[in-house]
Amino acid sequence: MKRISVFVVCGLFGVILFTGCYSSVQPATPTPIPPLPTSTTVNLHPTPAAPGDSVTWRDLQLSMDQTEITDSFITEFGSQRDPSGGQKFLWVHVRLKNMGKGGLGLPTPEHFSALYAGSEFKPTYGHRQGYVDYTSLGATLFPGQELDAWLRFDIPVAADLKDLWFLFLPESAQVGVSPASPNYPWAYDHLTYAWVCAR
Repeated sequence: MKRISVFVVCGLFGVILFTGCYSSVQPATPTPIPPLPTSTTVNLHPTPAAPGDSVTWRDLQLSMDQTEITDSFITEFGSQRDPSGGQKFLWVHVRLKNMGKGGLGLPTPEHFSALYAGSEFKPTYGHRQGYVDYTSLGATLFPGQELDAWLRFDIPVAADLKDLWFLFLPESAQVGVSPASPNYPWAYDHLTYAWVCAR
């Protein structure tokens, strides 16, 4: 019995001595804990189409054919319209076709956007002389019917076609709560079609 207790005491003394010597030689360094994986939302940008390319949503075929920027325009009443200070006009020509067998409701202008840097722009009243304005198209597209018209956006004077995107958001009137370049929150779960404004 004495042998066992002497052995235990000697063993404990050895462990204490070894621990004391080891800690005096090498300071205790906490082992780094790898960070826990976190859930992140990945905002995927749609691959933009080129002007002239068409997309089909349900039975609606839509293409963005042409864009242009002007510093002023002549209204349908013959008067000149100038932009507000620091702005100019972006014009976007769209074509629509009903590919189905029933009537289709036309998307409202709010379902379109122009993007520049960290800003989203919605269409506004245009009615440029000699051009069909989108708001004059009516509400229904009949089977096989094709229409084309122009949308007007007021954009910053510094914007250039090569820096602009045109969007069609058939299921939402907003791109997101707070779009911020370069990661626009592309409406999260809303379908988005995009075109670059310059070839």
